[in-house]
Amino acid sequence: MEDKFPRVVLLVERYLSQIFGSLRVYREGNEFLIPWGSTVINVEVRSDQDDVYLYIYSPVALRVKPEKDLLRFLLVENASLKMCAFSVEFEKGFLDIILGTKIDVEFLTKDLLSTVTIRVGNLANEYGNEIIAVFGGISFKEYVERERAEKRPSSEGKILHDIFDLENLKVALEVYNTGGEDRYLIVGKVVDTGQVFIKAERRGDLRRMSNFIEDLKRFILTRDIKSLRKSLKHYEVEEHILYNVIAGKEKDRLRKLKDIEKEINLLTDLLMRGEISEEEYRRRIRDLDKEL
Repeated sequence: MEDKFPRVVLLVERYLSQIFGSLRVYREGNEFLIPWGSTVINVEVRSDQDDVYLYIYSPVALRVKPEKDLLRFLLVENASLKMCAFSVEFEKGFLDIILGTKIDVEFLTKDLLSTVTIRVGNLANEYGNEIIAVFGGISFKEYVERERAEKRPSSEGKILHDIFDLENLKVALEVYNTGGEDRYLIVGKVVDTGQVFIKAERRGDLRRMSNFIEDLKRFILTRDIKSLRKSLKHYEVEEHILYNVIAGKEKDRLRKLKDIEKEINLLTDLLMRGEISEEEYRRRIRDLDKEL
């Protein structure tokens, strides 16, 4: 039993890397995570006494208000679902809805793991859209984005905010008060993607902060690389993002990302309808991944 568990973990890791190709598969101990649309596919190796099995599940909708109609809907759907089922977790008066299934490792094959993981992920996305539209709640993706937003500087501390257009790409420069009258954080980011390219902590009065972001704005709009480097040499700067913004490459990358997202959604629909094989699906996903 002690040898079997780590062997299964390594086997699952190898199978998942082959199934999803160049798509990122994250590993945390004996659990694997694959971002999938508005949800995430979780593959967890578990042990129960003398048995080792896989628990494969995806969040469907989180923070949903419990209602009789919702619970009735889940029970009815469970009766018709094959291979997987809904479960719920109560947290602070709300429901988290999960779709999952178990696989006995004695029956584990790469084809079976491929079928189950993709099926669970796709069904979670489909049911998530339906449940959230009717009963409320948020998707796993939205939950993660909210968690990230809470770790960013609070908008309540924002004292200056300037959004400007650089060849149809929206760029923001923001100033936050970080405590005290003369301590400020200046943040530069791409509005459309949320990517931060400048974090500058400065001391001084508010007028100096205003003048500083006006200078940065002018240097960005005029593509004055020399002045930008001089102004930001003591601060945290993601230079490749900043220079992509100035060169217009970030706008092209954003457009390409949106096109690729549409293509992935289309391929997923074709796979669900059986119009393309899983091999064709993975091949085309790998081709798209190379374009990023």
